[in-house]
Amino acid sequence: MVNKLKNDLNATLDALNSFRIRALFGGEKEILECGKLTREEWEKLLDYLVDDETERRKVLIALKSLGNATLSQLEQEVGISNFNLRKHLRLLEYEGLVERGIGENANSAPIYKPVLKPELSRTPFEKIKFIVDGKLCVDCGACVSFCPVNAITIVDEAPVIDENKCIGCGVCNVACPRTFLYLDLIREYVKGASSNLEQEPIASYKNALSAQTKKEEIKKVCQDGGIVTSLLTYLFDHKLIDGVLAVKKTGENWTSEPVVITNKEELLQTAGTKYVITPTLIGLEKAKKMGLKKIAVAGTPCQIQAVRKSQVFSDNFQELMGDIALIIGIFCMENFAYQNLKKISEDYCKVSLENARKMDISKGQFSVHTKTGERTSVPVKEVTSLAREACHVCPDLTNELADISVGSIGSPPGWSTVLIRTERGKEVFQKAQEEGYLTSKPLDETETGLPMVIKLAKGKRKRNLEKLESKRAEGNYATYF
Repeated sequence: MVNKLKNDLNATLDALNSFRIRALFGGEKEILECGKLTREEWEKLLDYLVDDETERRKVLIALKSLGNATLSQLEQEVGISNFNLRKHLRLLEYEGLVERGIGENANSAPIYKPVLKPELSRTPFEKIKFIVDGKLCVDCGACVSFCPVNAITIVDEAPVIDENKCIGCGVCNVACPRTFLYLDLIREYVKGASSNLEQEPIASYKNALSAQTKKEEIKKVCQDGGIVTSLLTYLFDHKLIDGVLAVKKTGENWTSEPVVITNKEELLQTAGTKYVITPTLIGLEKAKKMGLKKIAVAGTPCQIQAVRKSQVFSDNFQELMGDIALIIGIFCMENFAYQNLKKISEDYCKVSLENARKMDISKGQFSVHTKTGERTSVPVKEVTSLAREACHVCPDLTNELADISVGSIGSPPGWSTVLIRTERGKEVFQKAQEEGYLTSKPLDETETGLPMVIKLAKGKRKRNLEKLESKRAEGNYATYF
């Protein structure tokens, strides 16, 4: 009992001395003056971080006491849930304080041991400038929303840190989907069971469907089947949400901006795929300022990765931003900086952006549709090099962490492919269909249907996991494991 009390006390002292706690505690004046968090919210966040950090230090102290241990041995020693234990071990690895090895053979349980004299190449949870410099930033906007002192702004499609405001708390590092993103843990959080990244190219789903809106006003503006807009309309009509994080075109030249939509009339203005990066998750902060309590998020895989990551590794901070009622994920092979989208349309397809009505990627072609009904295409492989470099380390085509994933691959023109991932997604989709917002049918099992989705997802996963390995070999940190 004495040793346990001593270890608990030491864990608490270590936690209070951690740089994240010291930064947030020492930054009280700056945080409260910024106004993003109230005093009550700041205290709640600090309490959560102290508890979380204390639990993590208990794991480290136990490991140092044992010398090395398997997961089951640590679970018995520390007495916390298996999931939280694995989460803490991953973060201790990220901090350079723990190493993971294999047992006597490949089938043995992993063995963890403490790093007694860690040699760190960077400060744990350091500010995300190194992600930007390494061309890994996806411009999702999560760091902007989660920064407690508004020290981060988006400039030229990348976050820039105001060093005069930054308090070095590391919150941006935890929020970023490109610092550490342990997809096996996050997948388990979403679907309730562990999974193998390489063997599941589109991950788990409950239903695979082709679907189409039944609302005429949506058919007039939608990209394919209008499913994203139909589902969000259903949620608005039934007061299940009071806001949506979305992307809106800002003019005829295809520039875009993140917006928070609060009614279904505004929603129609955001329909259609933009193919240009937009920091959608800035909307989390906007929604909080607007007092919205229940929000939906529609976004690309990297944006949804950031949302799910914060639910697993920083759930208290995300709660301060509001309850996320539904996550709709868009299929995405790659995305483009604005200037490169302009180059594809005007240099490759010979269509000025002002004359472009719609863009789509289908059957290996990037197509631009004009306002007069013409269509010009270029093979996707000819413009892949123009995609953002960060897209080439993302192994997710079908937005596997969403409640409902939506894309065009595998369905006929005018229809959307829908993968229902979670019980929440299943419930919303079924009710929207029952009440006449959409119609659906099983996704075609022939080679142009579900097998095509799997084939393309598997190809993206293989290429981009290999790219990740080359990044690691270069010393650029990025991980999905």
